[in-house]
Amino acid sequence: MKKEDFTWDFQDFFLNDEDFIETKKQFLISVKNLEESFKTLNLEEKLKNYYDLALTAEKLHTYAELNYDLNLASDIYAKYKDEVYIVKGKIAQFKNIINEEILKIDMPLDMYMHKYPHMQKYYMHFYDVLRCKKHNINSTLTTKEGIAIENVNTLYNTLMNVELPCEDIQIDKEKVKADKSAYNKYSKSKDRNIRKNIFLGFMHSLANVNKSVSGLLNLRYQMCYDIASEKNFNSILEQVIIEDDLDMKIIDNLIKAVHDNLELLNRYLTLKKQRQGLEDFHFYDLTINEDYNPKYTFNEALDVIKEALKVMGEDYREKLDIALSSGCIDAFERKNKFGGGYHFRNYIKPMILMNYKDNFREVATLAHELGHAVNGIYIRENQTYQDFHFSAFLSEVASTVNEDRVEKYLYDKAEDENKIIHLEQIIDKMTTAIYFQTLYLEFQKILCEEIEQGNSLSASFINETFINLYKKYYYTVDVDEELKYLWQTRLHLFYGQYRYYNFQYATGKIAALVINKNIDEGNITDYLNFLTIGGSKPTLEALKQAGIDLSNPQIYDNAFSYLNNLLNDYERLLTK
Repeated sequence: MKKEDFTWDFQDFFLNDEDFIETKKQFLISVKNLEESFKTLNLEEKLKNYYDLALTAEKLHTYAELNYDLNLASDIYAKYKDEVYIVKGKIAQFKNIINEEILKIDMPLDMYMHKYPHMQKYYMHFYDVLRCKKHNINSTLTTKEGIAIENVNTLYNTLMNVELPCEDIQIDKEKVKADKSAYNKYSKSKDRNIRKNIFLGFMHSLANVNKSVSGLLNLRYQMCYDIASEKNFNSILEQVIIEDDLDMKIIDNLIKAVHDNLELLNRYLTLKKQRQGLEDFHFYDLTINEDYNPKYTFNEALDVIKEALKVMGEDYREKLDIALSSGCIDAFERKNKFGGGYHFRNYIKPMILMNYKDNFREVATLAHELGHAVNGIYIRENQTYQDFHFSAFLSEVASTVNEDRVEKYLYDKAEDENKIIHLEQIIDKMTTAIYFQTLYLEFQKILCEEIEQGNSLSASFINETFINLYKKYYYTVDVDEELKYLWQTRLHLFYGQYRYYNFQYATGKIAALVINKNIDEGNITDYLNFLTIGGSKPTLEALKQAGIDLSNPQIYDNAFSYLNNLLNDYERLLTK
């Protein structure tokens, strides 16, 4: 396939901006007309009208959001985004009316569904409302401040990707702006001086906006706590756990297991330091390019992914081909494009953003995003729109299963002298997913607790909290003072309506280890069934379909036992 085949095609959403604008106009007319008659409809009619409107709003949101991410300097798509947030707010009034009616049900849900079987298709909507009955599900602040929270994210992206004041640094006899793009390019250089200089330069650039970004984070969490309080939650974390239908044991088990196994992380860091032959070991030494760095074009990366995922079966392969052939991927870097990569979940079709570079480390990242996409295709084929969207907690499972399989495939295929590099990549991914993401879980927990105690977050408090946690986790690393600004690069602290998202990378990794073990043993059926569930079942019930119970501490012990085995292999290869 040609390079131009890997750009987003928005035709399934809107033909062009004019079509988008006209649809938005007609949508607002429909909303206005419905306002007059909505309360006279029966409950089934209300739900049908609401979900029809919600799907149109999602199409509008996807079109505006993704076009903005293709050009963060675009005022027009930033304007469209703001307008769509208002559009989404308008239909929230209908959902509130529906929820108020559901809350008046005076019998057990299963009895209600038996009496009114035609409402079964909306079972999970009823379930989610009724299980949060005491938590003021129709919070007016959710609508009002939700728009403001989205605007905070827009301001953050503009500041970090477009308007960041960057200092010039010397790299290979030329001056380079120490921005995010340059950091991504040079931070893995084999030349330690270059790694150090770009790290310090980028951190100094971040220091220029430290107070502004800290102010945005403080504002965001203040609004999140206002919403949690109005909904009668004791904390932001409690809101996340209850609304995602989780168990606090998952958080407690994860943090305890990570704290109990910090020695494994630091054993690995000590081995990496030994491998590099360094007297001291800093953050900028954690990841470096090797002389061995095979190039994979985008098409070659796809060939690797398809081969690595053959075990998933023909049906999975067909879904993968759909994700690759329908304008679902915008693959390559361009000016003012959103950095990094993501999958944007929506009902119409999966949309993946990448900034692909031709190296072997990017192959697994692409596999990760395609895992999200294929999961979405399975759900759409098996669920209606009202049961399409599922807990964010489940979202990192399917993607991590793919990523791990591709990493293992590349490791198995590597020549003996290069296996240590691939094994290091596997361990890096695992320690980042489990340790670094749990560090961010604790980071957010401390910040949110400060807000919940009636305090505001100063830049100095945020910086100090981050660097102290880093020293606690990475106690064998020499910590530069400038590292205190690194938290500003963590998109998920600002992204959309997410709060406490990072720990889900850790739980996703732990779940993926179990699933891939089951697949290797020949049990693929449970996993493929799990991919079809979406939001049609409670979160933990859905995960149990794949054989995972994260409230059981044993599952964490198994993960760290697996890591210990990887470190034994790494040490043997290092000695060899």
